[in-house]
Amino acid sequence: MAQLTTAKLNTGESRDIDERQLVCFKLADEEFGVDINTIREIVRVPEITYIPRAPNYVRGIANLRGNVLPIIDGRRRLFLPDVDLTERTRVLILDINGISTGILVDAVSEVMRVSASDEDPPPAVTQGGVDNSFLNGVVKLNQGKRLILTIRPEEVLNIDVSESKQKERTEALSTTSESEAKTQQIDERQLVSFVVGDEEYAFDIGVVKEILRLTEITAVPNAPAHVRGLITVRNVLLPILNLRTMLNMEETDAEDQRVLVVEINGFTVGLMVDRVNEVLRVPISLIDATPQLASNTNEIESVAQLNDGKRLILILNLNGLIDISQVSSLVDQKETEQSETQQVKSAQNGNIDEKQLVTFKLEDEEYGFEITEVQEINRLGDVTRMPKAPDYVSGVTNLRGQVVPLINLRQRFLLSKKETDDRTRIIIVDLNGNRTGIIVDQVNEVLRLSSSDIEPTPQIVTSGDAHTEFMTGICKVDNGKRMILLLDTEKLLTVSEKKVLENLSNAKSDNSDFKKDVKKGVPPTKKKLGKMTIAE
Repeated sequence: MAQLTTAKLNTGESRDIDERQLVCFKLADEEFGVDINTIREIVRVPEITYIPRAPNYVRGIANLRGNVLPIIDGRRRLFLPDVDLTERTRVLILDINGISTGILVDAVSEVMRVSASDEDPPPAVTQGGVDNSFLNGVVKLNQGKRLILTIRPEEVLNIDVSESKQKERTEALSTTSESEAKTQQIDERQLVSFVVGDEEYAFDIGVVKEILRLTEITAVPNAPAHVRGLITVRNVLLPILNLRTMLNMEETDAEDQRVLVVEINGFTVGLMVDRVNEVLRVPISLIDATPQLASNTNEIESVAQLNDGKRLILILNLNGLIDISQVSSLVDQKETEQSETQQVKSAQNGNIDEKQLVTFKLEDEEYGFEITEVQEINRLGDVTRMPKAPDYVSGVTNLRGQVVPLINLRQRFLLSKKETDDRTRIIIVDLNGNRTGIIVDQVNEVLRLSSSDIEPTPQIVTSGDAHTEFMTGICKVDNGKRMILLLDTEKLLTVSEKKVLENLSNAKSDNSDFKKDVKKGVPPTKKKLGKMTIAE
């Protein structure tokens, strides 16, 4: 899926210092802006992995080209009503103090420059009910007819808001019609515009994956003149082509040079440009076919005429610009070299940096325990219910003469109920000195994984009262295409919950009649268990 990055687009350092650039976006009926220097990229909605018991506004985590980052729902975080995702939904990737986090927004409108004099303090009450503690100010344009609320991203990412307050705000706004929140489709094209030489060019947003700052490039011997070499972006090789050379211009080392990462026929290529201007929407009526004089070239697809024809943007045709067969061979060659080097290093280092996991499924997500924490894996046998036990305790079962309490991990993670079947398994672990069975939907495999493929859990996922401390990391398999949530058995229950489980264990172990019933699979009715009486 095509993605767009606005990695610190042209900051305009040559402009007046009282100006700044905002990336503007929509949430419900409100327009917001965030300083472009905090934006790393803007992407289409990736596949999101659900995180159990995370705060309401945390949608989950996503793999962004090998990097795992949390995804926050902008509507929920700002107490706006939920709506379904659309084709215009985007994820803003914000980088605050080196921590990257994605925020779901309804649509991204534009990148604009604003003066400090145009921005006032935030209003006490906003029209949509947005909590003004998240706001930095309000930009007034067109004599106040257009208002842009500027957000404080550090507050949005770090301040915890109780679920009860979120629910209260959401219910108060639930009468808002979803149809009003959806942006009307307009007959237009969305373009990413940039400068090469003295001309302004553009690509359709659909082919642009990201925009990067120019880093050190590894030269490739005997490559064509327009091929500058290769760079590594999040462990993926990217061929870099110089658009100046491709358009028969002299090379330059402009300070604002960027790399436009584009996708053509499933292949990803980086194009060096002098400067990136903006993301803009252009009505189809303002776009003309290539003039007859230039129709002998395949590089230019059409021309956008803005400002009554005073601003012309040449829209380029990727297929006419790039010979895929020419650059793909460069990547194949380099990947082969790197693979051989990695095999040698692995043989030298041995397996000291590996972890072995037992992986299992709950709902649509995959989880794992370190194999050292797992004693055995069994089919689920007869279960004897324990009245008055916590919801997440399904009961107890007989395991070779030993009574073992069972924790239903679905209930523990607040997932929907599911009937057990032939694939249901119990994973036996040691919880606080007690053998305990963890009920899971199915066990997948025993997997070896390098420690370098395990990332720490994003901080915002564990913020506030989320009770997600049981997550110790996120495992990336197949270059992040498959993600496994690594759990710590010792942290599945809180100290007080472990005490309850221990009391249940002590109670059943003190009562021989109860043990007999468990072995027979009989649910107890009313029995005296140690100092505790339990009844149906």
